Amino acid sequence: MDVLLAILGQFGLYGLLTVGIAVIFAATRVVNLAQGDLAMAGAYVAATVTAAPFGVRTLIALAVGAPLLLLMERLLLRGAVLDGLSSMLVTWGLGMALRQGAELLFTGTSRTVAVPVEGTVSVLGTPYPAYRLVCALTATAVVCLVLVLARRTGWGLTLRAVADNPDMAAVLGTDPRRLRTAAFTVGGLLAVLAGVLYSPVLAVNPSMGFGLLVPVFFGLLLSRPGALGTAAGAALFVSALSVLLRTWLSDTLAEALFYAVVVAIAALRSRPWIGRFSAWFRRTPAPLGAA
Repeated sequence: MDVLLAILGQFGLYGLLTVGIAVIFAATRVVNLAQGDLAMAGAYVAATVTAAPFGVRTLIALAVGAPLLLLMERLLLRGAVLDGLSSMLVTWGLGMALRQGAELLFTGTSRTVAVPVEGTVSVLGTPYPAYRLVCALTATAVVCLVLVLARRTGWGLTLRAVADNPDMAAVLGTDPRRLRTAAFTVGGLLAVLAGVLYSPVLAVNPSMGFGLLVPVFFGLLLSRPGALGTAAGAALFVSALSVLLRTWLSDTLAEALFYAVVVAIAALRSRPWIGRFSAWFRRTPAPLGAA
């Protein structure tokens, strides 16, 4: 049970970040390399606005992050959205700017955030820190809400249409620029939320974003563009792999093997025969008696 709870907790963090980066990529084809640093910025809000209750700090981080993300997209990415390499360099530079800004303001010393919910709870007889469980369940609920919205609402339909065929979606009346702005803002806010929620269980420092980016980027590699469900599934796989390896092996060996396994799977996924098999597996069989 300890391992399952640890996987759930890790999935909450990776799920928010991976689904957020997948939302951005689906609409813009931009790989947001600043995703982890946006989480770092959210964590620093929780670490500095200590006079306010934790829930208020979360709302402050989201309220401040929304207009800033909107401004970032319009000033930095709108002209680069058609060029994948330039857009990646822009987001990488944005992440570096956030990192250096945090180091100038707060130095490189790690900060801690007080746990808002103390004590432990018993889960099927296994004691577990109460806040870690609340944090994991909250993050998982947000991920599930985003997946439901992507599948059941007009926004989700438009997002999938732009991901599949942006030119045709534009012809049918969708404004690609507005959708790209909204997607970048929503995806970035998911990262900010992840940083705030998990700030009490992580060491808050300027470099924490880079450590978060690597597994999230692998999660994006293992998912399909526009299919947020596969992004969530990839985040669950990466979370389970990370937790299980650290349970069985030393931290150094587990980290090395983790990267080796994920890179190998990503390389295999790019093989043409894997794509053909996946397409055949997803194909819906015709009803019996159909012509």
